[in-house]
Amino acid sequence: MAAQPQLKRDYLMSPTEVIMSYQTLLEHSNRMLASVRNEDWEALIETEVEYVREVEKLSHAEAGVELSEDQQLSKLQLLSTIMDQDREIRERLVARRTMLEQTLLSMQKKQKLEHTYSS
Repeated sequence: MAAQPQLKRDYLMSPTEVIMSYQTLLEHSNRMLASVRNEDWEALIETEVEYVREVEKLSHAEAGVELSEDQQLSKLQLLSTIMDQDREIRERLVARRTMLEQTLLSMQKKQKLEHTYSS
């Protein structure tokens, strides 16, 4: 089977579209943070898919776009907030994983004890 050629993306965003795309990322990040705080894992995954799509779109179309100083400041502020939220999301996910690991270990110990006593 022959490899499909990579589609070349000729579209560049305007500076305004770049800022709007970062604002969209922040909106996704806000929803992801709310989902993780509410332990709504399904909503987190759904929003994360949208977030990744926006990142991919932005990474292909932002290259070479020159932002004004005000736009650069807006982008920096948006990215800073997104990164802060990402840090909290990751911390909460690590805590959740740790709790699940402890629950799993506890269940395994219980099963082992039950097996020992039933033998």
